[in-house]
Amino acid sequence: MPLKSEPQLTLAVVHWNRPAECAATVRLFLAQEGKLHVVIVDNDSELSAYETLRAELGENADFVRLPENKGWGGALNVVLKSWLDSETTEWCAISAHDAVPQENCLSLLLAAGAADPRAGVVCPQYPDGVVPHLSALRGVFYSAGAARSEGVAQRVDVPHGTLMLVRRSCLSEIGLFDERYFAYGDEHELGARARRRGWHVLMVWGAVVTNPGTWTPSALRSYLFARNSLLLVRDYFGRLSGFLRAALILANTVRLLFKSPRQEFAFSSNARLAAVRDYFQGRYGRPRDR
Repeated sequence: MPLKSEPQLTLAVVHWNRPAECAATVRLFLAQEGKLHVVIVDNDSELSAYETLRAELGENADFVRLPENKGWGGALNVVLKSWLDSETTEWCAISAHDAVPQENCLSLLLAAGAADPRAGVVCPQYPDGVVPHLSALRGVFYSAGAARSEGVAQRVDVPHGTLMLVRRSCLSEIGLFDERYFAYGDEHELGARARRRGWHVLMVWGAVVTNPGTWTPSALRSYLFARNSLLLVRDYFGRLSGFLRAALILANTVRLLFKSPRQEFAFSSNARLAAVRDYFQGRYGRPRDR
């Protein structure tokens, strides 16, 4: 559809079978920043869910409906390729379909990105203020951060994935999402790749986003967390680190069989074992039997 005015920002939202949550998320973003070009990429949702979302948002968004579920990165790559080829905005925001951004979240992210010409990926903080790290043994892990003033941008190893801004010149140089991940971890890999090429990954304090939950089955998340953690560690720290990470995952799997994990923790021993097997067999992308 023709745009009424030149947008300041393109917003890509990945949707899968949660029309009410997705519509609410888009409205929150539109309330913050009026000059948005919103693109919903639908990951082969049920037809009823897709049609409900279109009816809810009307002309407030453009829609791209995929014929298959391409995962998080694969779906976003469809939109990002089009954005790089046909639009001129400097930033593209990427959001989960159930993100809840607090007031001024987008404006704080844009201001932090504009202040740092080498900022390639910019993300908000989570309400608990945890800081993401990447290590050769633990993969991605989080620690409590010392809160800073609103708008202060802290360099981090990898971004939070619920919401982030990516810079056109950064993506043009480093490429798009690695579709081997399918979901969970591809946002971390993009940030790690940006840092490897000399770009900064920023987390902006005071720009807060909440991710209320996930509807992905626990076993599938357990599988993807483990497999993709191994892939990320191997690619950025070497095969020995990948082997040690696999040994740690297996040891923790045995431990968790005798100690009940937190209720919100995605855990399936069978899924973890399958993840380690598929990692060593080089089986990536969309899970074949899950």
